[in-house]
Amino acid sequence: MKFPLFASLAFVLGIGILQAEDKPLTALETLKAAKKLLGEPVGNNMLQIKSENGKLRPRYWWIRYYDPSLFLKLRSIQMVGPEMVKNIVPANPFDGGDSGFIIPTEQLKFDSEKAISFMEKAAKESGIPLHSLNIRLEKPHSGETNPIWYFEWFDEKRRKLGTINVSATTGKITEVVDLKIKTKNIESVSKKGFDKEVEGTFLGIGADLEEFFTGKRTVDKED
Repeated sequence: MKFPLFASLAFVLGIGILQAEDKPLTALETLKAAKKLLGEPVGNNMLQIKSENGKLRPRYWWIRYYDPSLFLKLRSIQMVGPEMVKNIVPANPFDGGDSGFIIPTEQLKFDSEKAISFMEKAAKESGIPLHSLNIRLEKPHSGETNPIWYFEWFDEKRRKLGTINVSATTGKITEVVDLKIKTKNIESVSKKGFDKEVEGTFLGIGADLEEFFTGKRTVDKED
């Protein structure tokens, strides 16, 4: 059976559109899409973005915003690709928004994809299973200028193996717990092994991750 040329073209184009829409967006791509939908000022007032129980490339993200027009100053949305599927105004008085935790876009230098790519490489070279992640980006303290990526690492049976925290501003690993990373130029580390004598270990790990991401090494470069 033969199809008309225009029908064949439409079929091929349709497949292309589906494949494009099926591609998961990174965290920063999702924030950009959400900003277009929310407008200003809310779209500029991101407090947190996270994805739980997802694969390595999340297909959905929850985003919390500081919204000065609301009583509790907080709005929470869920994005699936470029589409907003939920827009919630929390009613819990203990769950209000705090402007001190707003993350300006210019503070975000390292997207979720860069950190995930590093962890895939680390898992392969270290022989550690990596099936899924819980991902969260937020400021650890009010007024902090260094927002942090928090990654919880799970195997195929959804057992938590450990965590890695990465600065979204510098790309430096700020903490590793229960994961023995053995990639090139990065020593096997554990939170239990850190003390006041190993401050340089933090610096070395951060610099190596920066080099992996950017091809440059500036964190521990001598003046």
